[in-house]
Amino acid sequence: MKKTHKTFGYLIIGAFLLCLFTLTMSFTIREQKTYKLDLSAQEVQVIYDALGELPAKTSEGIRMKIAKQVTEQNNVTK
Repeated sequence: MKKTHKTFGYLIIGAFLLCLFTLTMSFTIREQKTYKLDLSAQEVQVIYDALGELPAKTSEGIRMKIAKQVTEQNNVTK
């Protein structure tokens, strides 16, 4: 009888660890997908201005990224 309880205990612990491992693997950070867009200077300006109308907490990082990439691309073409 004792051996059965011990085996059952190991089975429960094993199932718990398997569930824990499965949950951990399902919450791993996935790499964000990125896109390259081909936009005219006017289109970029429209998007930049429109982002300025949103709350800064949401949009300021994107606006900074746009400004940086535009500056970099303008320096390359000179």
